[in-house]
Order: sequence, then structure tokens, then C-alpha cells
Amino acid sequence: MEVVKVKYSLISLISYLIILIFGLWMMSLEADDNTINIQTKGSSTAITIDQNGSNNTTTVWCGLSNGTYTTHNCSNATINIDQDGTSNLAKAYSQVSNHTDNQYTITQNGNNNTGYLDLDDDDNVAVITQTGNSNYGEIYMQGDDNVYTITQTGNSFYAKMRAFGDDSAWTITQSGTGNHNAYIKSCGNCNNNDATITQSGSGAKDGDIEFRNNPSDNNTVNLTQSGDGTHVGNILVKQGNYTVNATQSGSTNQNYTVTLDCTTNCNKTITVNQY
Repeated sequence: MEVVKVKYSLISLISYLIILIFGLWMMSLEADDNTINIQTKGSSTAITIDQNGSNNTTTVWCGLSNGTYTTHNCSNATINIDQDGTSNLAKAYSQVSNHTDNQYTITQNGNNNTGYLDLDDDDNVAVITQTGNSNYGEIYMQGDDNVYTITQTGNSFYAKMRAFGDDSAWTITQSGTGNHNAYIKSCGNCNNNDATITQSGSGAKDGDIEFRNNPSDNNTVNLTQSGDGTHVGNILVKQGNYTVNATQSGSTNQNYTVTLDCTTNCNKTITVNQY
């Protein structure tokens, strides 16, 4: 009987150790300081990354082969990065050609997060959503018929878009308390685009939209700032046809500047409201 008892006790101990090791392994999946790097190419790829913890880093390359960008196809892909924690960094890259009909989403909850998307080609959707303090979001994209969106809610935000192409929608929305800084810049011959910055809440607001260099036609520029704090808006449009709408309300010490530079083919409709 004693032998049997010892045998069963040993089995119980081994079972306990197995359960403990498995539990520690599961906990490690949600531990801090995790790093994920993914390289993919081809079509109809679905990637979902969910990180919980602090100091996590995720980088995704779509269309990368042997460490360099090539003409490999990266189309109809869905890439979702969701981070919940502090000091997270999420980046996604898709460059060169044959990178169409993709959807990129970065969602971050926490403090000191950075979201960055660097994308090329047409018919893509890029979304960065950040909730927390001291977040930074940037989208760099070239191509036509694209939709880019950055949404930030919290304090001390900075959002930047550098967009090139036609028939696209570029939108930055910032709300909450703290310093709001948003910048959309488009260079080259860009036509039939909508560029929109909306800032609301308490704190200083600085919104800048620029169409530089070559003539561009049939673009719409919208800048809306509301709430308490100093409001500063700057819009620069070059040659071409534009519709410009700017509204500021709800604050003292408002400063609004519209800079127009046009030499030929000028046709602009400008509406400025300050309350």
C-alpha cells in the first residue's frame, strides 16, 4: 500500500508541475517586452496581433522578400494590430507596387504609444486609433482611391499624414484634453481628394493642411476647431481648383491663417467662420 501511495503521490506531483509549467507559459504570452516581426507576401493574407502588456513592439512587412522590398504581390490583405498597455510601438510597411485592396488597422490603448503606416499603391484602407496620453500617429501613403484615418482621444497628441495621389480621403480627428497637433501634407499633382482635420476639447490646437508644388484640382480642405484653448489653423493651397472650409469656435485668442498661392488656373471657394 505504501508503494501505491508513493506512486500516486509522484504522479500527482508530476501533474502539478505540468500544469504549473503550462500556466507560466500562458502567462508569458501576455508578459512585457514582447517583440513580433512578420514578413509576408502574396494575396488574401489575414494577420491579427493582440498584445497585452508594456513595452511591446510589432512590425509587419507586406510584400517583403529576403529583407528587401520587391515586386512581390501583397493584395487583399487584412492586417490588424491591437495593443493594450504602455510604451507600445506598432508599424506596418507595404511599399513598391502590386499592393492593392489591403486594410491596415492599428488600435492602441494606453500611454506613450506610436502607430506608423508606410504604404503604397491603390484602393487601400489605413486606420490608426489611439486612446491614452502622449500618443503619436503617422501615415505615409502613395496611390489612388485610398482612405486614411487617424483618431486620437486623450492628451498631448501628434498626428501627421503625408499623402500623394488622387480620389482619396484623408482624415485626422483629435478630441479630449491636452495639446492637439495635426498635420496633413500633400505634394505633387493630387486631384479629387478630401483633406479633413477636426479638433475638439480643451487645450491648445494647431491644425495644418498643405497642398504644395505642382497644380492640383478639385480638392476639398476642411479644418474645424472647437473648445477651449488657443486655436491656430494654417492652410496652404497652390495652383488649381479648391474648396476650403475653416471653422473655429468656443475659445479666446484664436488665430487663423489661410495662405493662398495661385498663378494660373485659379478657382477657389473659401469659407471661414470664427465664433
